[in-house]
Amino acid sequence: MTRNWFTCVVKYVRHGADGSEEKTTDQLLLDAYTYTEAEARLVGIVTDVCTGPFEVQSITKSNYAEVVRFDTGDKWFRIKVALTSFDERSGKEKESNQFFLFSADDIKDAYDKTREFLKGSGIGYVIPAINYTKISEVYPKSEEGSTNVTAADGYGAVPADHPSIAQPEAAAVPAGVDPETGEVG
Repeated sequence: MTRNWFTCVVKYVRHGADGSEEKTTDQLLLDAYTYTEAEARLVGIVTDVCTGPFEVQSITKSNYAEVVRFDTGDKWFRIKVALTSFDERSGKEKESNQFFLFSADDIKDAYDKTREFLKGSGIGYVIPAINYTKISEVYPKSEEGSTNVTAADGYGAVPADHPSIAQPEAAAVPAGVDPETGEVG
């Protein structure tokens, strides 16, 4: 099973710096195996961010081949890349589209980052479209700590290193074996 990217739209009340409340709608992107896991992760993320009630308006599967967060750039751009390959059987060039999501400052920055990203790929490509998205934040599972457990991980799931779970005892090292290298000596 492969992970998929899901675009999630959530509506909630945000508290301003001056204490005022305003309704806001945000688009978030997160990766998950299923819609159920995506919803569980989204609820966990939004619960951490806002204190009041919220509404999940939509969860849709997105077709991103790569999602890359660069050190610079706080906006997210969807880049369509047409990859060109040669089909030896038919003797014709084939074109296939892939979509990337990059963080960048503006469209030119997104274009430059795409060129740099694909520089060493060794395949022909064309960048026919770069679009600004309304995605406010991306939450890849790989950036989350082991303490972020969702309901999709299992009912009542806890991290494997939680103190309530008995940890196996370390195996005793036989006499004459170096415990660091495992060499008999």
